[in-house]
This record gives sequence, structure tokens and C-alpha cells, in this order.
Amino acid sequence: MNREKDLADIRNYLYEEAEKLWRWSLYVSASVQVLSLIAAFTNSSWFLVIVGLLALTAPISITWLREQANQRTQKADKCRRLILYADGLGERIQQEELANVFSWVNVKPKPAPFISPYYDSNFPVGTNRLADITSESAFFTKAIAEKVKFYLQIFLFISSLLIIIILYLAATTGKAGIIINTSKVTTSIISFLLAGDIFILMARYSELSAVAKETFLLCSKLKGRQDLKVSEVMQTTEDYHITLIQSPPIPFIFYQKYQKSLNDAYKKSQQNF
Repeated sequence: MNREKDLADIRNYLYEEAEKLWRWSLYVSASVQVLSLIAAFTNSSWFLVIVGLLALTAPISITWLREQANQRTQKADKCRRLILYADGLGERIQQEELANVFSWVNVKPKPAPFISPYYDSNFPVGTNRLADITSESAFFTKAIAEKVKFYLQIFLFISSLLIIIILYLAATTGKAGIIINTSKVTTSIISFLLAGDIFILMARYSELSAVAKETFLLCSKLKGRQDLKVSEVMQTTEDYHITLIQSPPIPFIFYQKYQKSLNDAYKKSQQNF
């Protein structure tokens, strides 16, 4: 049995579960905002009560969903580190560790995209190989986090443009009723942007990209040293992984979409080191 392959399957499964939970937390937030917008134009007292109750329970639901997502992210990152250290340092993964990881899932995960060896490095096992494959991992994280941030910026720009257009149309119309309704709409859109964590998500992905870039550059330099110590690489690697588990999951669709182009870009980048 290919234990490295099994760990990759479980890692992908856990990341996908974390991503689903994060998406549901955003759906809950968006739903409350949409219902609040509808409530602003209705006279139904029962509907207002229902929306009010949902608004009260939504923060609890969102917190619970994201806590569950965070737990799965930490477990997925545990699998990532086991693969990383086994590949980089040639360490045999303890059976107790494997048993613990396999106990986290009660279904057979679908196969993850996997070509052995997991990382593309020509270094023999040891500290230099660990630095090399950490730089490879960080390169992908940096690039994809930037892609996610870019799409969030587009979403924010379109939403802001929509608000400006609505306000302009209301101002040029000059009717009181339209202005009041416009205020309700724009307030709802703005509150959705804030409650939907768009700004927070942008900041988190920006931080992840910055740390991944720093890790990539540092490890790219470290891998060429003959006197490289394990502690030096481990410190950099662990700092990188701490940022990973504290960040929202990167949508897997971005890995699929940009995998080939990033593979080519990474190989070209290595010609400079």
C-alpha cells in the first residue's frame, strides 16, 4: 500500500471538507443579508420576526462552521507535513501517526491528483531536499493565494461600482420614495460586503501570499548551502505551516485551473537559483 498516496488522498479530502464548511459560512452570511433586504420592503411582521431570529443565530452558526473548518484544516496540514518531512528528510512515518490520521476519516477518500514522487526535486534526501520542496510548496501557495485575492478584488470592485450606479440613478431621479428604497438597497449591499468577510478574506490571503513568498525566497537560497542544518529549515517550514493553518482554505478549483501553468513557472523560476 502506498502510504504517501493514502496521506495525499486524506489531505485532499480534509481540505475539501474545510472548504465546503467555509463556503457554507459565507452562504449563511449572504442569506441573512438578502432576507434583511427583502424584509426592508415588506410589511409582514412574521417575516420580520423570522429574519430577526436568523440574524441572531447566524453569528453562532458562522462561528461553528468556521471552527469545524479550522479543525479539518489543521488535520489536513498534519498530513501535508508528514508527506513533506517523509519526502524531504527520508524519515519513515510512524505507524502510530498513520493510524491516527486514518482514524480521522470514515469514508474512502477519492484519489487525489498524485504522481510519485510527490514533490519535484533532484536533491537527495536531507536538509537541502527539505528546503527545496518547501520552496516548491510555498511557490504554489503564494501564486494561488494571489489569484484568490485578485478575484475577491474584482468582486469588491463590481459591488462598489453597483452601489455608485444605484446612488447616481437615485440622485438624478430625485423622488423621495426611490431615494429611501435606494438607501435600503445600498445599506444592505455594504453590510453584505462587511458581513461576508470580503475585506477580511482579502487581508488573510494577502498575508498568506506574503509569508509564502518569503518562505519561497528563503528556502530557495537555503537549499544550495552545503552546511545547512535541519533546525534552520525546520524553523522556516514550521513558520510557513503556522500561517497556512491560520488562513482560510484555498479553493481547490484554483489548484486545478492553474496547476500546469504554475508547474511551468516554478521550473523556470528555479533557473535563477
